[in-house]
Amino acid sequence: MKRISMVARRIAALVLAVVLLCTAAPAAFAEGETAHPTTMGGADTTLIPAEEENCLSWLFGSRNKITLPYLNIKGKGLRRNVTLDLVDCLVGITYTELGSIGSFVSASAAQQAWKAQAVAIHSYLLYHKQYGSSANALIYTPVDEIPSSTREALRKAIEPVKDEVVTYNGSVIDAVWSASAGYNTQTGTYGTCSGQDAWGSDVPYLQSVESPYEEQYHNLMRRIIGRDYRYTEYTNSKTGQAYQSADTTHKDLGGYVQYNTLTVDGSSYRYLGQFVSSRYCFDFGTDANGTPVMYYYGYGHGVGMSQCGAVGYANERGMNYKKILKHYYPGTSIGKAGRGTSGLFGWLSGLFG
Repeated sequence: MKRISMVARRIAALVLAVVLLCTAAPAAFAEGETAHPTTMGGADTTLIPAEEENCLSWLFGSRNKITLPYLNIKGKGLRRNVTLDLVDCLVGITYTELGSIGSFVSASAAQQAWKAQAVAIHSYLLYHKQYGSSANALIYTPVDEIPSSTREALRKAIEPVKDEVVTYNGSVIDAVWSASAGYNTQTGTYGTCSGQDAWGSDVPYLQSVESPYEEQYHNLMRRIIGRDYRYTEYTNSKTGQAYQSADTTHKDLGGYVQYNTLTVDGSSYRYLGQFVSSRYCFDFGTDANGTPVMYYYGYGHGVGMSQCGAVGYANERGMNYKKILKHYYPGTSIGKAGRGTSGLFGWLSGLFG
């Protein structure tokens, strides 16, 4: 009993010392260097010195916050060591990715699609942070720049799932997504592309799956995605001549080609510069006048969750976010991120039961 009491006193002294160190650190930092905090919108969304955040996170954990080595802030560019309120972070990125979908689908469908997107974002961020890779392709829209009605609807959807992530065999996954998937001319169905076909990496949870609502919802989400889903190119931008033929020998079973494997009239895609994505499906045909035309389908790499498909499944079939995520990331589970247990107090709590 005396030994336990002695250990407890030593732990208490250690905790007190760390508290004093953490409270003194910001002042010391301020004397030596100006922090230049920058508010990016919403509650608790201020850039703070990494030294302060790391110290406090080690002590208390950070369940309600997330710190990212790099993050693109809309209108401000790439920023380093960004600490955000977790819900703000997920709301801001989800809005960038999906926008105000509640304007053309049911309120319940919008909630489920937003939830699926937010959980995928959280998983993606934690995966890349864990492995030290950059997730700077994502753009955070400061929450005070989001229309109030949409902002509150997003918060309602995301708050209950803020701690959830997609896992495979107990580990958080690289939950990639794209705006829309392609059309497989060989099978006559819309579907996503596998990681193997896209990048040469056979990832168990990044396989090709059916995604039937691509064209329907791409047309509705055009403001977010950019161009028409079925895009027709009549002429080669370099020669001004109509397309006549293409090398399709590298077209994979998913119907996709890579930017450097498609050759049209002797010119590689990378030199044509007329496509909206580096991966897409394509077909050749003629218009009403008999002029050769190229049709291509898909926006983005086509791997993982399709945003058009997620919205479609939620609105047309009433799928909830868990079923949507498990469909697009086969073999996965939805679990808790477990943030907040890594701090000193979390460790002590586990130690003493």
